[in-house]
Amino acid sequence: MLTVAGYRFRTTLRLRWGGYVAIVLLIGLVGGVAMGSIAGARRTQSSYPAFLAGTNPSDLLVQPTTAVSCISGFITQIARLPHVKRVGCADSYSAATLTPSGGLATVLLAQVELIASEDGEYAQQDRVTITAGRAAHPSQADEVVATPTAASFLGLHVGSHVNIGIWTSTQHDLTPHIVVHATLVGVGVFNTQVVQDDIDRGNTGFLLGTPALAHELDACCQAGTYDGIQITGGSRYDDIVEHEYAHLLATSAFTAAGGAQSLQVYDTATIEAEAQRAIAPEAIALGVFGIIAALAALLIGIQAVSRQLRAHAGDGAVLRAVGAGPAITSSDGLLGIVAAVLIGSLLAAAIAIALSPLAPFGPVRAVDVSRGVDVDWTVIGLGVLVLLLGIGGSAVAIAYRQAPHRFSARAARGQPMRGSGIVKLALAAGLPVSGVAGLRFALESGHGRTTVPVRSVIVGAVLAITVVTTTLTFGASLNTLISHPNLYGWNFDYAYYSTDGYGPVPTAIVQPLLARDHFVATTTGVYFATEEIQGQVVPVLAEPAHATIAPPVLTGHRVDGAGQIVLGSATLAQLHKRIGDTVVVQGGGLPRLRLVIVGTATLPTIGTVLGVHPSMTTGAVIPTEAVPASVLNQFGPDSGPNALFIRIRPGSDPVAAERSLAKIATDSLHQFITPQVAAAEGPNAYGITLQLLGAQRPPRS
Repeated sequence: MLTVAGYRFRTTLRLRWGGYVAIVLLIGLVGGVAMGSIAGARRTQSSYPAFLAGTNPSDLLVQPTTAVSCISGFITQIARLPHVKRVGCADSYSAATLTPSGGLATVLLAQVELIASEDGEYAQQDRVTITAGRAAHPSQADEVVATPTAASFLGLHVGSHVNIGIWTSTQHDLTPHIVVHATLVGVGVFNTQVVQDDIDRGNTGFLLGTPALAHELDACCQAGTYDGIQITGGSRYDDIVEHEYAHLLATSAFTAAGGAQSLQVYDTATIEAEAQRAIAPEAIALGVFGIIAALAALLIGIQAVSRQLRAHAGDGAVLRAVGAGPAITSSDGLLGIVAAVLIGSLLAAAIAIALSPLAPFGPVRAVDVSRGVDVDWTVIGLGVLVLLLGIGGSAVAIAYRQAPHRFSARAARGQPMRGSGIVKLALAAGLPVSGVAGLRFALESGHGRTTVPVRSVIVGAVLAITVVTTTLTFGASLNTLISHPNLYGWNFDYAYYSTDGYGPVPTAIVQPLLARDHFVATTTGVYFATEEIQGQVVPVLAEPAHATIAPPVLTGHRVDGAGQIVLGSATLAQLHKRIGDTVVVQGGGLPRLRLVIVGTATLPTIGTVLGVHPSMTTGAVIPTEAVPASVLNQFGPDSGPNALFIRIRPGSDPVAAERSLAKIATDSLHQFITPQVAAAEGPNAYGITLQLLGAQRPPRS
């Protein structure tokens, strides 16, 4: 049989080669796109964890609000805590860019900070990925690297020169202690800044100095620290280490005595999960497209094979007439088709590999050092196998079904050729001849050279309609989500946001001005914190009970009393609690609180930058009535909420309202920074900001 099949292949190749080439190209192109899309989806989904692992990340990045130096014994104490494997430390400094005449330009306090490390933080641990220029030389104190946000905010580019004034931690006059004539040698991305929500994206700029600069400044000018903690056993012990850190911060002889000791915590595992949720829709969409393309490749390939076999079905009848057996007549033309399917499958694999440099998609692509050709053997191997078995197997089945001996056997038994069951039902129901004829043309494939691939065409049409409908539905749903901020927790219009969420909104100045503004309907002040709830770290919004602006409630009701709490639905599930249960809240200067869960809500994405803050299903709302006055008034007479939510009157002109609110913010800040405040705070007084924020969206790719 193989000898005859080989002979028939050689003698018919000149007539059939065009069909074989069509099969190769159709399977190769469509199958290659399918495998490339699925491989790209897998690479996109794994891109952030792979990138993060390559930066030698900390498990916790902690910023204590108490001034602690990297060269103090406090860092040594952290390193001795249970489960701590290594501690990296970077200091931040009281600094400002200077004008050519030596005056203050931009205070590096909010939106942009100057930091540097002697021990390898951001160089060996939490490595910064350089996207333009080069890394600063460790021994050059006058070289800095900027994050993209900082470069944009300060108007810098690689090669720019900037004068940076630096003040001592006790200095209050405006004359810098040291002036660094710095050169921006590179732009780099921190591993915590690849996938960010809106509130972090616009407020987390850094100028990163060298170990040489840190060595010069640590003895005089340190203002705060970023402590990167790697934990033995990974994220399992995050909560334990954070609790021990907070206890050490409150009791160590190396920290400032008195006042509320608090800290902002960047939990790498939590942020990685948020990043994965942001990347997932793009990866899923790409994977679904790949699966649809794979189905299309199978359908198109089977249709091409069917056409090729049926176009030469008459040859089988001739072979049958000259005495060829069923095996020979069934296999006539199969050798060429199977070879075409094999070559097409291998071509699809090659195309998928050639497309691999296009992945990963999304924000990680800009910092992915492994960009280039990537062979996903799992997808390539399974893809080739599916194409071979699916299309090759279908070719064998089609060849067998149309073999002449099967038709001869049916005729010998007096059995009619099979037709459509729907056509038979139409005949039985007495449908007019024209209707029956139309159904027969639509549903019966015919016989011999007139055969058409009815089933594959119908399935292809259904698949095409499904894809179009799904795409339009997904697009409409996404557009609805983006255009309705209430769906992601932002059920107000604007927010006044103070100094990256750390400072106070001067309500004594702001509220009288808002009360006279005819655009404003109502306001609510909120405080940001990171607390332990049932031993787990949770970002918290604190606002008055019965607040006029509260996150949209999903189940239960909002906070109406001092002993209540509302949780995001994901946080509720994480705590394994239900509405009506009691949870214990503590940390951040809070006493041990027992609060009753009264509802779930969609929380707005806002909080302190570089920390874990509320976002949609994550976080909690507690009443300010349960928070001690010492915590709420930690800034003394200038204390106030960290943000002020504002809802404008219905029917107001949004452009005019925004202009009016922006002017109030500017006027309030000018009134707030009095000569007395400037004398007390030094140059940092001019770094206090009061931003007017529109709707802030959660992390997205």
